Amino acid sequence: MACRHVVLALSLLALAGCGISQTNYDASREALRGSPSLRNDFVRTCTRNISRKPYATRRNIAKLMNASVSSTPRLYCSRLTRGIANGRLSRSDINAAARGQVTPTIVRVLQGR
Repeated sequence: MACRHVVLALSLLALAGCGISQTNYDASREALRGSPSLRNDFVRTCTRNISRKPYATRRNIAKLMNASVSSTPRLYCSRLTRGIANGRLSRSDINAAARGQVTPTIVRVLQGR
């Protein structure tokens, strides 16, 4: 259960605009890699949080992802989760996103490339 809390903390930290330590990021990534249940929890929590963002924010994310606004929250969170679990998204990328900055790697992951 400790891993579950780490993953949910990562999700909340990333979406709340705070940074995350390398140790917590590494532990969360390993937990996501090894547990479909944790990945599902992460996607569910993230989707709920993204769905609450203002429409204009979701529309801009949808444009970046080449997706519909209605499918954006779940697709965004699924791609984000996959990017973390497979190591494509680094702690630096996640912390940049939390500050509202976009890295080229984030763009590629969110576009499914």
